[in-house]
Amino acid sequence: MPNLVMVMPYKAYVTRAQAEGFRISAIWDPAEADRLYGAQTAPGYLRELADLADGFRLVDFTDPAAYAGAIRAAVRELGADHVWHVGSEESMLLAYEVADELGLAVNRPRAVELLNDKLAMRTLLRDKGISAVRFATAERWPDVAGLLAGFDLPVVVKPATLSASRGTFLLRDPADLPAWGAELAAYDYDGPLLVEEYLRGPEFSVETLTVAGEHHVVGVTRKLLGPLPHFAELGHLFPEPDTAETRAVAGLAVALLDAVGYQCGPAHTEVILTADGPRIVESQARLGGDKIPDIARLATGVDLRQEIFAALAGRPPRPARDAAVGHIAYLTLPTGVLRSVSGVDEARALDFVDTVSFPFSVGDVIPPTVDSKTRHGFVILTGADTAQALARADQVRGLIQVEVTR
Repeated sequence: MPNLVMVMPYKAYVTRAQAEGFRISAIWDPAEADRLYGAQTAPGYLRELADLADGFRLVDFTDPAAYAGAIRAAVRELGADHVWHVGSEESMLLAYEVADELGLAVNRPRAVELLNDKLAMRTLLRDKGISAVRFATAERWPDVAGLLAGFDLPVVVKPATLSASRGTFLLRDPADLPAWGAELAAYDYDGPLLVEEYLRGPEFSVETLTVAGEHHVVGVTRKLLGPLPHFAELGHLFPEPDTAETRAVAGLAVALLDAVGYQCGPAHTEVILTADGPRIVESQARLGGDKIPDIARLATGVDLRQEIFAALAGRPPRPARDAAVGHIAYLTLPTGVLRSVSGVDEARALDFVDTVSFPFSVGDVIPPTVDSKTRHGFVILTGADTAQALARADQVRGLIQVEVTR
């Protein structure tokens, strides 16, 4: 039975890994669990993980010595065959460096860095002549003003190493730079920054599983963007129909994975289809967020969370069944103090609805949506095609009614 040390595996990962024959030693950071699940929910989540896993450790991911030591100790205790991290990318690189040092890495650290670090990826693509996008770099947000002469406004400005749309901003006027700087400060981010030309066109993500260096495209997801200047998505649809355009989008994602030397596991690559062809936005060495694995499973029967462990065991992904369209649609509610809500139970009762998440109670403040953590709940559903899935999402939005005090 293969022994696997995993950094921040979600509960669904542990059970699926065990179903594929792996023993799992899990490593988590309580602060990261608080960020993802909230301070009230996270302790219970971690206790459940500890009960599920074959080994369990808590450590501060921001303490490199303690974090590396926890990985080494877990490897010794389990007799691990591999060390793997497919959770949040901020803590990935050190895990892969320690794994490489021990001879247990699933992917080389540089391959993971090139996927997850937006600046490293953009530099690699420029040097290899793949998906050329004009960009510049800055160390501090005030330095961006001096770079704008080389671009046509608007431009996209973003941190190189934050995930989940945090800090990504469409800059139309240099006068908006202090507001963006305040957002970065709220995220405690002080790393390198990117200025990129603004790519116009429909946006997609390519969901892939790599087995022994061979990249399998599971499907292409259409992304529905919310209002600018932020880039938080309002929804995703999976799978996008097979056309020449989507094949070009998928082919570009595979070219990136080849260029970085990615060998095993999931990747989620975002691509915009511009008038001049597809251009890569960014990529991550993990499954797509925003419940994309859930809508993929509903649409095609392919359980991506299971398939990542099959990939590690050397098996290519199972074929998909004839697809419906899976859709996650985020709610957009008026901001203010919630006074009443109706229609949630009626929405949950619809036969095409899989999940409705309404995260607010009366008296809660509904905030503006500026990133993936401040969205207003969601519905997951299926349709026979894209048009029906979108119409059904509108039906659910029409059912859920709220009253707020501003």
